[in-house]
Amino acid sequence: MKKVAILIDGGWFKSVLRAELTTPGQLERPMIKAATIFKNAVSVIDHEGEGEEIFRIYYYDARPYDGTDRNPIDGELIDFSKSKTYRYGMRVIEELGQMDQIALRIGDIKPRGWALTDSYIKQAIKNTRSVPPAHPPLLNPQDIYPSLEQKGVDMRIGIDVANLALQRHVDRIILLSGDTDMIPAMKLARRAGIQVILVQFGGHRIVKELIEDADFLRKRSPLP
Repeated sequence: MKKVAILIDGGWFKSVLRAELTTPGQLERPMIKAATIFKNAVSVIDHEGEGEEIFRIYYYDARPYDGTDRNPIDGELIDFSKSKTYRYGMRVIEELGQMDQIALRIGDIKPRGWALTDSYIKQAIKNTRSVPPAHPPLLNPQDIYPSLEQKGVDMRIGIDVANLALQRHVDRIILLSGDTDMIPAMKLARRAGIQVILVQFGGHRIVKELIEDADFLRKRSPLP
């Protein structure tokens, strides 16, 4: 029996599950619940051959932004701590923290100004390609959103990988992430004799640079 640690890049994993669990014709992608995250994380375990036993599941994320800012288009004061997104993000973290074998690793989130929505950008590009080119669409308050950056999440993953590898707590690390910033941690684990496994869910592709520094690539169908 191989002992494994599952390391989950929460932001990446939720995004993948939302994309993969969206049904054709569905207007809005589903909000991924804590139970769905846990169910899909456990599904990556291999019960055949030598078999695998979970040592611990590490979940890395940042608490949702709770600041207050003015929308630069109309000047409206927005309290993000009262938003649906904030309540959802906090609920996921709190529920995961109460589950067996899960260790939370929570980083910080910092505002980095405002960004244009994808729908506005697509419309602006469409207008510039018309003949003759049209003016950019009128910018409305809903066409921008706060640009947020996670801080400290990659560092926490690296620290845990180093500890797991150097202390020989596990035989394998299953990494649920698509971030190439994970490569140095993956190299460290492999040099210490720990096998590193990546998981591809549904049609979501893992970049070749990550696969090159992994021992195995597993494929799983996402569970609703």
